[in-house]
Amino acid sequence: MKSPKAPKPTAAETAMITRQSMQLDEEMAKNEKRLKAVARGALGSKSLLGTAKQAAAKEVKSGATPNKTMLSSLPNKGLRGYR
Repeated sequence: MKSPKAPKPTAAETAMITRQSMQLDEEMAKNEKRLKAVARGALGSKSLLGTAKQAAAKEVKSGATPNKTMLSSLPNKGLRGYR
């Protein structure tokens, strides 16, 4: 025995699906445009090494201590030979 076929969508359901897909496309386009603008602004023509040098200079000026590594932040128990 064959299973019954699913009914065809009504005009209202088809319109709703079309409207939702258009809204989703618009939202995705906005997000892509925003992310591209953020990437352009963040990178632009700046050198990636230049930003690292500036960050290091700020740390030196503020007297900040260097970042701790994972091993130096762990407790001493069970880490013989790693310190």
